[in-house]
Amino acid sequence: ADCRVLEGLQRYSSIPTYLPVNYQVLNADLAFFLKEANQDFMRNSSLMSRTESFFIYQARSLPSVNASYGPLSVEQPVPLELLQSPGTFPVSSVFTVNWKVQTFLMNTRIHLAKPKVQVLFYIAGRDWDDYSAIDKFPCVHMFAFHETQEVRGTCQLKGELGLCVAELEPLASWFSPPSIVPGRQRNLEVSEGTAVELYYMLQSTETGECHSEEARKESFIRSGQEGMFGSYISTPLKRIGGVRLYQNPTPPPLAEHRLDNNFMVMVPAVPMRQRETVSAFITVLAFSPVEIFTLR
Repeated sequence: ADCRVLEGLQRYSSIPTYLPVNYQVLNADLAFFLKEANQDFMRNSSLMSRTESFFIYQARSLPSVNASYGPLSVEQPVPLELLQSPGTFPVSSVFTVNWKVQTFLMNTRIHLAKPKVQVLFYIAGRDWDDYSAIDKFPCVHMFAFHETQEVRGTCQLKGELGLCVAELEPLASWFSPPSIVPGRQRNLEVSEGTAVELYYMLQSTETGECHSEEARKESFIRSGQEGMFGSYISTPLKRIGGVRLYQNPTPPPLAEHRLDNNFMVMVPAVPMRQRETVSAFITVLAFSPVEIFTLR
């Protein structure tokens, strides 16, 4: 009796408990089928449906998925919104489908003494073995908005790493806090600074150089002109982040520390925040016989 039960289990286990469909990812340079570590095996324990996870790492054209079952076959393109974030350039043979531009804000606290806002832009997800697209990277236009005013900065993505730094200088009037803040009962504290929002857009290039402001405006209404990205195009504005503008801070009080009978160092008497610039002074005491010294 035990042998008959075992033989029945072996015959039953030879029957597939899932739909035996073969999957292929087409038009992709590199793609992987994934197996979830904690996947529920009952999810595919049906002969009516089957679910598979896959990851498209690199593709130069819109990929598709082919499913075949015996003599039957069906092919479905992968939706572009699953490969690209909204507002990116259309699919082109110049760049991979899932390439994108990343941003890094250098400093979020800007003082009037050094009124420079700098943002690093770099390309991620492209084919690093393909050097033919180095001279075809898009142009970056950065915008700073405060109330009804706008300031712009531009840079061109270049080099093997496809990066650049865009820089702009806020207007001097932006560093002064407003006397009346809408929707608030009290005046804005000076310590809070003035909030400024940063955005950017990408623009295709035809000559390897950034277009002028007039060309940038025309790019919103021009279409159908074949270019390096399939058309002459600019992406919608994307938010980078926010910075705060501060007037020149009051120099902190200095504390004197005597090193020996000849020298004294003067350093800020209050704790300093991380990434702040610290100034220290070294003075020679009166009646010191030292004429030459080495500072290390």
